[in-house]
Amino acid sequence: MSRECNHSDPASCTRPSSGRVGALVQQAENLCLERNKRFTELRRVVLELVCSSDQPVGAYQLLDELRDHGRPASPPTIYRALDFLLQQGLVHRLASSNSYIACAHPQWPHAALFLVCRRCGHAREVYTEGIIDAVRTRADEFGFSVERASVEVGGVCSRCGENPDG
Repeated sequence: MSRECNHSDPASCTRPSSGRVGALVQQAENLCLERNKRFTELRRVVLELVCSSDQPVGAYQLLDELRDHGRPASPPTIYRALDFLLQQGLVHRLASSNSYIACAHPQWPHAALFLVCRRCGHAREVYTEGIIDAVRTRADEFGFSVERASVEVGGVCSRCGENPDG
């Protein structure tokens, strides 16, 4: 059975709308406070940039955007900020493109399944219990303890499917 990532509101697991960016950043700040983790200004800005992007975003793209906003930063600095956001479950990393996407539900630890369009690069996070349960079951058979799981499925999104030339 497949359903979106939020257990009560399926539509909210899609990419955050611009109206939700502020709410997600505030939620991240609250979670970091609860967890006794420092949510620095740089981490906040990086999360805002990831949340505001309509596509998964790479570290060097984030670096360019920071510089465009007058915030000098180096690759190690951006990677440290992204590592923190990953560790706190505020963003997900797409291995296939080495890019980052905001997590709409960082308050709930969860495995992630992404549908990634090979044409436009759009990615959508969905929650599918069956696939993740199957991964854990198979891992258990080999005495392997799953700490985190992420599955990426490549294909063509509905927008690109409607415009095959495009």
